[in-house]
Amino acid sequence: MKKRILIIFILLISMKSFACSCECNWNCRFGAISDNQEFVALIKVIEYSDFLEDENYDYDGKMPYSMTVEVIKKYKGSETRKRFKIWGDNGMLCRPYIAEFKVGKYYLIAPSKIESDSDDEQNGDYVFFSCWNDYLEVDYDKKIAYGEYSWWRKEITLEKFEKKLEK
Repeated sequence: MKKRILIIFILLISMKSFACSCECNWNCRFGAISDNQEFVALIKVIEYSDFLEDENYDYDGKMPYSMTVEVIKKYKGSETRKRFKIWGDNGMLCRPYIAEFKVGKYYLIAPSKIESDSDDEQNGDYVFFSCWNDYLEVDYDKKIAYGEYSWWRKEITLEKFEKKLEK
């Protein structure tokens, strides 16, 4: 019996938990989120820009904490910069880890703007929220975005997406 309790205890403390209390009132798929966000764009990831350091991280003891992206096409919003930073999770935030995004890949994004400076993040940079689908991976050659676009649609052409936003 003691052996079973010890095994269960070890399993419980070794499991990674995600302590993010999500709040989504109804439809948090990309189609709905992009309708309600101020800024929506097609971007390309240029580089990982800032890193968290810990010997346990992949990437030679570092983990990407921010990425610099380039706007390929702006669909809506007042953002005028061609390049800006998007910040990820540091292990205590409700954001996706930047390592999920690959340098050289394209994404449709509907991020939230950072409104004030913090230790690393600057007013005007952007973030994603883990509880929403505020980005989709894009096959740029095929011009198709993949992911949770709507309840029933897991992909959408960029042309259809543009027409939907124009309505």
